[in-house]
Parts: sequence; structure tokens; C-alpha cells
Amino acid sequence: MCTVVVSIAPDSDWPVVFFGLRDESPDRPWDEPGAWWPEHGDRVTGVHDREAGGAWLAVATRPSRASVVLNRHEEPPAPEGGWATRGSLPLRAAADGALPVGPQRTRTFNLLTADRGGATHSIWDGTATRSTRLDPGVHMLTHAAPDDRSVPRVDRWLPRFRDVAPLSGPLASAAAADAGGEGDWAPWLDLIRESSALAADDDDALIRSDLVDGKLFSSLSLSAVAVSATSVAHRHIRLDGAPSVTEALARR
Repeated sequence: MCTVVVSIAPDSDWPVVFFGLRDESPDRPWDEPGAWWPEHGDRVTGVHDREAGGAWLAVATRPSRASVVLNRHEEPPAPEGGWATRGSLPLRAAADGALPVGPQRTRTFNLLTADRGGATHSIWDGTATRSTRLDPGVHMLTHAAPDDRSVPRVDRWLPRFRDVAPLSGPLASAAAADAGGEGDWAPWLDLIRESSALAADDDDALIRSDLVDGKLFSSLSLSAVAVSATSVAHRHIRLDGAPSVTEALARR
């Protein structure tokens, strides 16, 4: 399932910087980031799910916000009228700053929403919806609670991400990286490259493949996002079909 690592430094020029690894069925069609939602104009862009019409991750300008949704494992009973898509949540959070409240018609989720002041983690576990502002520092989100060390990949990699310098700005393009290196993203990218040496079905893997109820979910893309008071930067890197994570990162 998906993985997000976020660095929060409220007093910096870019108060929230994070990357998200998107795990999804390879058979589910999707589009790379764009302004896919006419009702929001060009100020909201995101990774578009063609099947349900929502976004796995969305960013917005005027004001700057970003939001990304991760699946949880609880299985509440289906609501009357059927399920709503979780992909509507990042769109609403990015476009309007609207956080989920009360009972939800979606399957269970974790939602990260970032703005100029920091980042909020929202959870719907099938019984209640709660939102909590995350403390400054580095956090790791998966299908469980933030920084839950019972999740093997969190236990292995969260201390490693906390041991290196936190991020202070956007991920540069490949051309800019060729000219000036990877900047303060280098240690984080090195950890992603290191993790890619693990087998995709290893419980510790960040770049992963999982069978969930007999259905395959794989890491298809990586999004690198930075939010400032006046801007939001989103660098998107496809992993599906790439010869290796190293080559995918080099082509960004």
C-alpha cells in the first residue's frame, strides 16, 4: 500500500516537503498530473484516476495546498447507495482546505493535507473521522497510524529518514540536477534507491508489490511535493515500465 514521507518545518521558506509512493493496481487506468477537473480551473492539478474520476494526490495554488490519500485496511459495511471514491478527498482538501468530518461514504483512509502552516493527518477508520496537526519533524505514513513502528517498512526506514537532513525545498528537474546535483534531496533519494534493491514483496520494501484480497498492487509512481506560502511544486516520476528506480529518478 502507499507510502508518504513528510518533512515539516513551519518556519522555513518551504514549510512542508514530502514524497509519496503510489501503490495501485497496474490494470487501473490513470493520468499523470494535470488540470483534469474543469470545475477547479487550472489552479488544481493532480494524478487523475480515470476509473472513478478523482485524484490520488492533488495540489493547488492561490492559496498553496497539497493533499494525498492512502488506503487503510478496515472494512466497514457498505453505505446505502454504494461507496463514494476516496479520490474526491485530496481534491476538496487541496482546492478548498476542506478536511473530512463525520461518518464517511468512502472506504477507510488516511489523508495528508499540507499548507503554509504545516500538515494535518486525517483518518477515517470506519467508526470515526479525526484530524490531527502533525508536529514539526519527519513523519512516515502508510495504512496505519503516523510513524507506526509495527509496520515493517516504517520501522526500518523512518529512523533512516530522520537521521539525514530534512528537505528544504522542491526536487529539481533532471536538467537542473545535472547542473547542480540533487541538493538536499540527495540523501532521501539515496534511501529510495537503496530500498529498491529489496524484493518488491519484502515487508520492508518501499518500492513494493502486494497481493490484497488476491489483487496485485504495485508502486507505480513517485510524487515529490513542496509547499510554500506563495507556491506549490509537484515533480512526478513514473516507476511503471522504468528499467530501474535509479533510471526513473534520472529521467525526472
